Amino acid sequence: MGAQEIYGKVSGGPLLGPRPGMEDVDFSDDDTTPLTESIYNGSQRSNLETKGWDVFRVLPPEQDSSSENIQKWLGNAVKFLKVFAYMFTFVVVLVCGVVSKGTTLFMASQLKPDRTIEYCNHDLERGKNYAAKISVQERVAWTWCIFFAFLVPELGTTFRSARICMFKSCRRSSFSDFLVVWVFESMHIVGLSLLLFVVLPELDVVKGAMLTNCLCFIPAVLGLASRHHKESKRFLKVIMDLVAIAGQCTGLFIWPIVEFQNNNFVAGTIPIAVFLTSAGWWENYVDRRSPLAPVRQLGRIKDRLKRTRYFVYFFVSVWKILLFFSSMLLFLNLNGAQIGPLFSEFKSSFVSHSINITHVLDRAGPLPDLPGGQKLEEILQILSVGSTPFYVLLIQITSAYLAYIFGKFACKICIQGFSFAFPVNLTIPVVVSLLISACGLRNGDPCFFKGSIPDYLYWT
Repeated sequence: MGAQEIYGKVSGGPLLGPRPGMEDVDFSDDDTTPLTESIYNGSQRSNLETKGWDVFRVLPPEQDSSSENIQKWLGNAVKFLKVFAYMFTFVVVLVCGVVSKGTTLFMASQLKPDRTIEYCNHDLERGKNYAAKISVQERVAWTWCIFFAFLVPELGTTFRSARICMFKSCRRSSFSDFLVVWVFESMHIVGLSLLLFVVLPELDVVKGAMLTNCLCFIPAVLGLASRHHKESKRFLKVIMDLVAIAGQCTGLFIWPIVEFQNNNFVAGTIPIAVFLTSAGWWENYVDRRSPLAPVRQLGRIKDRLKRTRYFVYFFVSVWKILLFFSSMLLFLNLNGAQIGPLFSEFKSSFVSHSINITHVLDRAGPLPDLPGGQKLEEILQILSVGSTPFYVLLIQITSAYLAYIFGKFACKICIQGFSFAFPVNLTIPVVVSLLISACGLRNGDPCFFKGSIPDYLYWT
């Protein structure tokens, strides 16, 4: 039906029709007609696939050579930064761990009562041998340095826990959970005090460094007890746990036997100190999926501590400071040291004070005025370097803090396997190797470290 049939004729004019020259143009708006003519530059798909609204092509952006170079450079930069983060964190944790461990052993070495050390004779009379005796004031300074090294991180824990409890959300723990944490932390503090003030001062520093590698007996046992049936490669892990427990037992049995043969009175205290100190890391080795009920309960306590930790350690950290201070006084007294000078000589111990230097003269034949021809002693006095304990303490605190910060950083960016666990395991072997070399050099030449370490101080 055409337009004329619908509308009829228009009165007074010609019939409606196409304009001249446009007779062949189709003005149909049928949506089924494919719009693939060249004027649209459209897709050449079949008529069934092409719709009236799908007439444009999505072209990829033009490739720019400068953009490709930038993307490639950024990719290489990211890879380099990842490798740098791995290596830098590894080095910092290892170096700081070695320095922290070495300075702690250095401080403990100065606490041995009536200790003498071979003294450099360059400033006295060459060709003669001298020995320096550690004074009471010097031992007082190093005793307080060990206490301050323990005090600083505990104060940090106290302040952080107080801030979280006061200004953020903090849940209270049950009394049973608090009691379990209190018992384990108390065991750790008593063992640590016994180790620092009784055991390590009486041991050779190399033996002492190796003994600190045997402070994980309780964690090793808890790790074995936490293995559950759903764990992959359970049998292999159990075998390795048994090997680890056997290695930790050397600190409980082998070292006491060795020191007992050397008539060292600390032989009986080594197993106690090692066992109690290892209680401090129980939380990392318990699992609520353990087949043993006590370990499962410890695992549940560990999970609940994630919500109540700051409340618990606000009180426990203060208790640890008080217990460490009390244990320090007790063990020093039992070891024969006087407690009074710790307070009366506090101020004078951190300034220059007198150090006795003894020159022993050996005479070949008996002397008429000395029955038996015993040795003659010539005692000299020198002034100590009063700032040495402070600088050693500062180095210890700084290195321990950096090791903690970078270890935390490694765990946050998930590189803890290589950049945290590996250097921590390497710390003791590196410390032992360096101490063997350093002590060998010092024994061969008492003046080898002159100018860097005071001549009257060194590792045992």
